[in-house]
Amino acid sequence: MRIGIDIGGSHIGVGLVDENGKIILKKEKDLLKEYKENIQDIIGTTIINYINEILEEQKITTEDLKFIGIAFPASFRNGKIGSSVNLGANGEILRKTLQSKFSIPVYIRNDAKCAAICEKKYGSLRPYSDCIFLTIGTGIGGAAFVNNKLFAAPENDRFKVGHITIQKDGLKCKCGKNGCFENYASITALKRNIKEEYNIGNEMTGKELYDFIVKNEIDKKMLDIIDKYIENLSIGISNLINLFEPEAISIGGSFVHYKEIFFEKLKSKLEENNLLYKDNIPKLFLANYKNDAGMIGASQIEE
Repeated sequence: MRIGIDIGGSHIGVGLVDENGKIILKKEKDLLKEYKENIQDIIGTTIINYINEILEEQKITTEDLKFIGIAFPASFRNGKIGSSVNLGANGEILRKTLQSKFSIPVYIRNDAKCAAICEKKYGSLRPYSDCIFLTIGTGIGGAAFVNNKLFAAPENDRFKVGHITIQKDGLKCKCGKNGCFENYASITALKRNIKEEYNIGNEMTGKELYDFIVKNEIDKKMLDIIDKYIENLSIGISNLINLFEPEAISIGGSFVHYKEIFFEKLKSKLEENNLLYKDNIPKLFLANYKNDAGMIGASQIEE
């Protein structure tokens, strides 16, 4: 058995996972906006408490665990994972904290890569040797598989898809660049556009955002926002298709909760526009494992 931990921009999941990728027990917590100032301590304390609770409830000890794997929303570079621009916490500090507390191996990798590993090994991308996984939520991340192998260097993750440029001289991104894909096609970007257009001052949860879209789905302002969002999303995805020519693409992250609103529109946009080279349209799926993909993938990253 192993512990898989998924840390997103707004959520923590900690699970006990068996060697076949099956979650035996999991615990989850939303990361609220008011946690921002103490986010490093809150993440560390929450994970430690959840692991201790899982060990107690399952009547096991750390000796029964092979390792702890962490899916973290930051880049893996020079063998270490750094700070997350969307979360404001440092993955390497967290890894060392858990290593010291539990005295078993702790491995850490980019969260999108972990989710991709899950979907390739167990889920929607299993039948395909050349494929792409995208996670669309607070930001945009992903991974490519070429000849069944993850497209990554030994010391670096590669495929920083959220920061490809889709708008020249576009909006400033937290990464420091302008016009980044995730600044136009993440769920965060969608929420920002809706709040600005409808003059909403208060914060919105994911469910509140979904309900608001559904409530106003036939409103012209909302239709325009959705059309522009799908257009930006299709531009970024088209660039990836033209570059890798994958057999299939799977999309995970909180985007999966908007299936009825966006998925068919996205498929139609990719099929109808002129962004793809020679109509090279791959199969398009939503992730089978949804929000559990990062946790399961983290349990498979033993070095």
